[in-house]
Amino acid sequence: MIDRAQGTARGTGGRKSADAERRVRRQRPVPDTEVDETRMLLTLAFRPAAVTVVLLSTLIVVTLVVASSDLTGTFGAIAAGWLAIHQVPLTIEGTTLGVLPLFPTLGLGWAVARGCAAAVTPESSPRQAFRVIGAAVAGPLVVTAIALAVIADASAVIPLSSPHALTAFAWVFFVHLLAAAIGVVAATWPTLGAHVPSWARDAVRPGLRAMMAILGAGAGAVTISLLMGWSTVGSLLERGDDTVGMLGLTILSVLYLPNVVVGAAAALTGATAQFGDVSVSVFGNVGGSLPPLPLLGAVPDGVAGGFWPALLVIPLLIGVVLGRDCGRRIDGQQALFAVLIAAAGVGIILSVLGLVSGGRLGAFGMVQFGWWVFGLLTFAWLAFAGAATAVIVVWHHGRGETGEAESGLDEKDEEPRLPGAQDVRAIAAPVGEESSILPGDPATGVIEAELVDDSGAPTTSEPPTVVAVGAGVVDAEIEVDEVANPEVDLPEESTPPSD
Repeated sequence: MIDRAQGTARGTGGRKSADAERRVRRQRPVPDTEVDETRMLLTLAFRPAAVTVVLLSTLIVVTLVVASSDLTGTFGAIAAGWLAIHQVPLTIEGTTLGVLPLFPTLGLGWAVARGCAAAVTPESSPRQAFRVIGAAVAGPLVVTAIALAVIADASAVIPLSSPHALTAFAWVFFVHLLAAAIGVVAATWPTLGAHVPSWARDAVRPGLRAMMAILGAGAGAVTISLLMGWSTVGSLLERGDDTVGMLGLTILSVLYLPNVVVGAAAALTGATAQFGDVSVSVFGNVGGSLPPLPLLGAVPDGVAGGFWPALLVIPLLIGVVLGRDCGRRIDGQQALFAVLIAAAGVGIILSVLGLVSGGRLGAFGMVQFGWWVFGLLTFAWLAFAGAATAVIVVWHHGRGETGEAESGLDEKDEEPRLPGAQDVRAIAAPVGEESSILPGDPATGVIEAELVDDSGAPTTSEPPTVVAVGAGVVDAEIEVDEVANPEVDLPEESTPPSD
């Protein structure tokens, strides 16, 4: 058994050490020299952009070859793809495409955040952190300037108009600044969080769980709608004519999946998701024409039924869970503050996602999810339900502690119980003989003993001696008055035999 326990301990220690080694390998060491620091900053500035451009080039070239098209305007298409990843609206043949897929943007942001998090440590100085963020933003801005120049040159051979330069730089700056800041804050949070109030730190995790729960509810709604409208999805896929066309529509649907999930989450909170002439809400739908994208088969084509408002219970329950988490982690009035700041943070993030997910879709009109209504409704559901739940949880927790404290005081003030007749009585035999112990109540652990002489009479007129007997060995010392009992010889002290 000992060997098995030692083996388990060694296995657990081995897994922990292996995990620590993997974390150390992922953590890029902070450079000590200026040359190493310059190399690290250049890597942060241009590696995500280089990987993105390579992937775009491969995808565009493969698409053109499969479509049996010439490679004229390939560089312009690559530059346009770079801007599209950063949500920069594009104008093709006079039609503005402002609704751009979120999936590539989220992937690029994750890569930038991960690289910045690996470049700093909790002990890094603010100067080092700002350098990392600056490098992560400066490199993509340089690539954006090159992309704008390439599009301006390619617009002579392909029907692609140059976007507004200020808009392009603003979107690229916003995406990379946000991703880099998230990565640096996540890496330096053990040090940075020490300057933040404890109730605000404890509100971060419940807030993130609430946000993921709302988006997860949106994803679940999209999945159910796709299953219910699978025939519509299949008919839209058949418009691809051949395998290549169907594959292209499938990939395009996957890229736009986060946009539709955000729209479904907005509808579940009570906002309206609008796709051109079509609007979807739990309070009623408006029909119209939709783009021939298979993913849009998830949009309900009927009038909202009477049970649809019951879906508002979903954000209500998420708010209850948020309040429960904050009430358990934080005590007192600070739990209420934590709920409010978590609800505000979730509302701001989801409103930004709602704004980025929409835009103009050419002749179909605007795709928008009421981003500011989405944010306000999210805050309202989480704040009201969460605040009420947090107050109840804190009150219940405080009541439980008060009851335990009162119970402890009652036990402390309780008077000791006197031995009764049911206690075990042991009558000591004459000196030198064994004493007989009568059975009694084993739960009390108390005996009464009397010292008697050879004649059987008590040696003194005092009441019997009460001796407490525990689970272990009790050492008792008996004192005898030599005047009252001159014939009694005290036995010599002997050492008890060892076990």
